Amino acid sequence: MLPVVVAALLSEIGSTLRNGLCNKPMSELSFNAIVHGLFNEPGAIRSGDVLDVGARDGSWSCMYACQQPERTVRAVDPSRKLVRTLGSCMKAHRNLRTYVAAVSNASGVLHGKTEGGVGFDMSIQIGDIQQRSAARTDNSNPAHDVAVRTIDSLVEEWNSPLGFAHLDLEGMEALAVSGMRSTLARDRPVFSMELAAHHPAAETLLRLVQSLSYTSYVVQEQCGMRFDCRNVINFPNEHLHNLLDSPTLDLAARYSVIAFVNASNIKKFSRLQPKTVGNAWLCSNKWFCINRFANSVPAELVAQHGPPGLLNERQMVGSFLRAGQKLPGFD
Repeated sequence: MLPVVVAALLSEIGSTLRNGLCNKPMSELSFNAIVHGLFNEPGAIRSGDVLDVGARDGSWSCMYACQQPERTVRAVDPSRKLVRTLGSCMKAHRNLRTYVAAVSNASGVLHGKTEGGVGFDMSIQIGDIQQRSAARTDNSNPAHDVAVRTIDSLVEEWNSPLGFAHLDLEGMEALAVSGMRSTLARDRPVFSMELAAHHPAAETLLRLVQSLSYTSYVVQEQCGMRFDCRNVINFPNEHLHNLLDSPTLDLAARYSVIAFVNASNIKKFSRLQPKTVGNAWLCSNKWFCINRFANSVPAELVAQHGPPGLLNERQMVGSFLRAGQKLPGFD
């Protein structure tokens, strides 16, 4: 009798997942939950398209399309197999679009050897495409060439504002960010990116993001095969004061799932730091006990962009990291 009951229960769960809930990838659960929560908080992520660059099998693109049916979700990947992989998802979610392209800081052509995208001639360095796009090796196949685009050129072509973007480019994220400067300046989307926390390129990438007037938060969760792979969520500086009361970010910060990050401290997060419950930590007044995320927002940004008196009203002291104080469990 028990196996029959279990089978019926599993069948019911499967039916619910297919018909009532959005399927989520089985990895990066904390990151997915944070983004999903922000999508459901009014004003947390501004109106506009969702862009998934380096979409791979399209799991995240399909999740975004299901979670945000009113937004157009655009999946970009150099593999033509992506279009076929997402066929069933596109039938279920009419707001999903797919594009075969590589993304960099310049336009050009990536010469391919195979249809799957695993045999690209990497001697043609992405980011230097314009100068070397005519080069071709003997074993490359013109039928499998892939266009290299900047995000700025793609968004301009789509003629629609960008609300959220995720970049997963296996170490090429800095080139992609360099190629979306105009979009970031105009639309000011929230965007996330993967990086290798222990690699020197992570510091360069975070300095670039900071120079574009964004503040970054690392998600304490491994996001790929590398032990130091981390997702980083970047918020426009002028938008942070609107997120001080975000329940999603407060809950994530309260349990040390997210933390303020910049070029100076990113290497510390190459290893997952201990999780701590911050509810009673440094409760010198009611505000500190209520909202953990707000305490990580640099005070100067609240003073610069928030309404008059907000800093005093919230009794914030700014970022503990910038003040040189240690977070509990982060010694």
